[in-house]
Amino acid sequence: MTSVKHAFRRSSAISVLFDGPAFPFIMILPALLMLGFVIGLPMLEAVRLSFDSIALRRPAAAGTYGVHNYLRLVADPKAYAALGFSALYMVGTVIGSVGMALTAALLTRRVVWFSGLARVAFLLPWTVPAVVTALIWGVMYDGNFGVINRLLDFVPFIDGQNWLIERQTALPALIVAQVWNEFPVAYIFFLAGLKAIPDELYEAARIDRANAFQQFRHITLPHLRFIIAVIVILLMIMGFKSFPIIFILTGGGPAGATETLTVLTYNTAFRSLDFSYAATLGILAVLASAMLVLGYLRLLPRTGHGDVM
Repeated sequence: MTSVKHAFRRSSAISVLFDGPAFPFIMILPALLMLGFVIGLPMLEAVRLSFDSIALRRPAAAGTYGVHNYLRLVADPKAYAALGFSALYMVGTVIGSVGMALTAALLTRRVVWFSGLARVAFLLPWTVPAVVTALIWGVMYDGNFGVINRLLDFVPFIDGQNWLIERQTALPALIVAQVWNEFPVAYIFFLAGLKAIPDELYEAARIDRANAFQQFRHITLPHLRFIIAVIVILLMIMGFKSFPIIFILTGGGPAGATETLTVLTYNTAFRSLDFSYAATLGILAVLASAMLVLGYLRLLPRTGHGDVM
């Protein structure tokens, strides 16, 4: 009788775990533990390091804890400039990637002949590592033998530029390279969203004599609102934390004109050897990107995306 009661209690406990509301949390618990180990522990270490004074050029200051790094951050003009460059870079890559991806998806949506080849062509930049992308665009931007300047020779009233050396052209040149590398991510989302729109809606619109722009405005965009919201959030994060293309092409130059927050963090840690202040800059980058995403999410209900989400 005792064994029967014990078995009954154990089966009840198992049913509570696997049939109750806690079952989904049990299933994702291993992933949460792994994320906590891979992301949470380094973040905690970065926070601890930001209150320390570990700088290889000042080894005697190690072990001095306080808020001195954050006070230095508040008074650091380079940090504000880097934050502004990061915001400009992020906005440029988001607008460029969304525009290019949506255009590519609209062009290939109804392609019948060689549709697979066309989609592979648009997805190809995504398969190229960011380091290789930077090297390719570095050769194309070269002021002496770059292909971009050679093409501009055939365009009247436009002279070739030292794209990565001039302050006015360095940041836009980096944005173009970043857009080419990451727009396929948005292209996949847009193509899937366009395929999900019923053709009957466009047929009804054509019967009502709606032109292409009206169909795009009243049919395509409303059905892509949720996808646009997701894509913008992903591209904001990708653009704000971008590092390889910027570092390889300009290293933050010329004269700090492209030194974003991630590049400034790297230079502070591995060139100035000030690891504690670099950790403080990293904390600023995480907080800034989180605030940008949360601010965008708060704007969604006002722009009509909240109804879709």
